Amino acid sequence: MKKAMLGALLAMAAMTAQAATRQDIESSAVVNGTIVLAQDGTVQSAVVDNPAKYGQSIANFVHDTAMHWRFQPVLQDGQPVLAKTSMHARVVLKQKPDGNFEVRIKGVTFGDDDPNDTSTLHNSPLNKKLVPDYPMVAIKERVQGTVYLALHVDRSGHVTDAVALQVNLGVLGQENTLKRYREILARSARQAASRWTYEIPTTGKLAQQDSWTVRVPVTYNLNVWGAPKPDHTWQTYVPGPYTPAPWVDRPDADAADAIADGTVQTDGAGPTLLPAASNHG
Repeated sequence: MKKAMLGALLAMAAMTAQAATRQDIESSAVVNGTIVLAQDGTVQSAVVDNPAKYGQSIANFVHDTAMHWRFQPVLQDGQPVLAKTSMHARVVLKQKPDGNFEVRIKGVTFGDDDPNDTSTLHNSPLNKKLVPDYPMVAIKERVQGTVYLALHVDRSGHVTDAVALQVNLGVLGQENTLKRYREILARSARQAASRWTYEIPTTGKLAQQDSWTVRVPVTYNLNVWGAPKPDHTWQTYVPGPYTPAPWVDRPDADAADAIADGTVQTDGAGPTLLPAASNHG
């Protein structure tokens, strides 16, 4: 078993021992890979990048699941074509009452944040200087977590609205305490995001839209000065409730946190997974 995955299971067991209800705790990783779609929208091939990073059994599970997905055919000049795209699948491990673990794919997104791709949104270079502040109260109380933002971007590239879709916390506590922690981290992330700008699409199916939705993860980690950077492939946390963005017609709660760290996901980009195939349970 991959060392990082074993560490996640041990962390989950430790948190579960302290938690009021074990169903509040889960561990997960975003498994990255590539799929090739046939002209009819079926998956012709699926490859998981660096399977040892997640554990071979997890890589096999994602591969086998992906081979059963079905998509709307990808069209070029009105004709279906072969298509290749990256995939990012959020694989969740949860401990069952009998002590065993269940695994499932919670959500999946497609496409990379390729700066040379003019059909999606990209971070403005200035965004790197506008990083969220780590709230001092969160530092003092050793609060860590990830805020998954949905941002509404207009044609000028400015963020006009921001919603924290979900906040996952790496700490335990009573629900009112966890709610306060989520609000603290979410407020910090939204304040920073309100100043961000994006390069809008100039080609492809999204270029003519009046506005766009992008989803961005914002991670708050406390690292020991001078210590080696920890492996965050697998993370153990208390998942927060899902809050839909009010401007999105068909919000996908399952895909809220299926985003690789440091990336930007543009809604509507990439191939469309058909609903019947999105039942990953």
